Amino acid sequence: MKYLTLLFLLVANTLTAQLETKLVAWFSFDKPGCEIADEFGDPTVQTFPNGDLVCDCGVRGSSLRFDGDDDWFFVFGPDVDDAFSTRDFSLSFYFKSATVAPKNMALFSKLSDCGADGSFLITYNPGTRALQVDLYESQDVSGSISMNLPYSCWYHVVVVRKGGETILYVNGKELGRVVSPGSQRVNLSNSESLKVGSSDCILTEDFEGFMDEVRLYQRALKREEVEALYVRPDQVLTGLSPDGLKDTIIFVGNSVQVELTKTCATNFLWSPNVGIDDPTSPNPVLSPTDTITYLVQFEDQYCLTTDSIHIDVIDPTDVKCTDVFLPNAFTPNNDALNEGFGISNPYVVGELLSFDVYDRWGNVVFHTTDPLAKWKGDYKGSPVNPGVYMYKVHFRCEGNEEIITGSVTVIR
Repeated sequence: MKYLTLLFLLVANTLTAQLETKLVAWFSFDKPGCEIADEFGDPTVQTFPNGDLVCDCGVRGSSLRFDGDDDWFFVFGPDVDDAFSTRDFSLSFYFKSATVAPKNMALFSKLSDCGADGSFLITYNPGTRALQVDLYESQDVSGSISMNLPYSCWYHVVVVRKGGETILYVNGKELGRVVSPGSQRVNLSNSESLKVGSSDCILTEDFEGFMDEVRLYQRALKREEVEALYVRPDQVLTGLSPDGLKDTIIFVGNSVQVELTKTCATNFLWSPNVGIDDPTSPNPVLSPTDTITYLVQFEDQYCLTTDSIHIDVIDPTDVKCTDVFLPNAFTPNNDALNEGFGISNPYVVGELLSFDVYDRWGNVVFHTTDPLAKWKGDYKGSPVNPGVYMYKVHFRCEGNEEIITGSVTVIR
């Protein structure tokens, strides 16, 4: 079990390093003035902005706002061209529309005209929420995916060309996959630059909305890497598990203060209005007396979306001494919310023999025999990196020694 645990840690925590492998260009727009510059400063990756592109709220920090009227930018260089020619590639980005008008907006393009040989085009129609991905080498070799997206404010889109396959991921999930005729890789070689927010096809219009975290790879991303890139904006963070469910446990008479992921929303509304100190707060204190599911609406000037959290309310007298509960994520970021990780119901522990947290190398980063103690997400006085850590709780219950193991995610 020990070696399986360490292997899991190693795999989970090396994803961050893998996400920089064969990364050609990365635009976070978080530099001063939302500078359109490659995060790695690669001098071979050049950009050329057009129009009045401005900063706005993004999925991590800032995003780039396109006004739908000749706002766009070019990305070019030998590595960019090489990615689209005969190699596998992946294009990852976030976008949010600022309109619901039924028009065919170009998100990305690399083409000289509509339907030209070796062309690449991604479009979105806010009226129908239709996303269209076109890889077109010739009349005989192509790969296209069209999909009506589920409602959301921010969409995380990843387009992958892997051999003869074109794969579409949206918000961490695979939504489409096509194979080109003869399983040939669609060659998108042309002399055009990658254009963000517009295209030279007269059947499209300029993008009106927000773009963030644009990444181009010279390889096909794996499913788990796509999932790792999805930061889940506009969602409940409290109780968040790796599968996206939000479920937490409190005991009768206790409360939980909700924490959200990064959001650009300005208005919030929680329902039902039962056991809530402020139903319009982004971080209300929830004090239900019975098991309940709360719904929260996120609203800004451009969209409205929802999320939920399920809270199990447990009577402490019904809990056995083997029922030791620990959260699966916490955020030690000095905002006074969800700062520590420890045993949620320490009073059921008759005798705590040890409570240890391990990093990916199996090093003990936290140790205590106090059931009330909390790990603050640090090691030797310094904050640990975000990621997955393993824990082991060794305790005595009714004279028997028990061990509970699991994982916790540090989110900053």
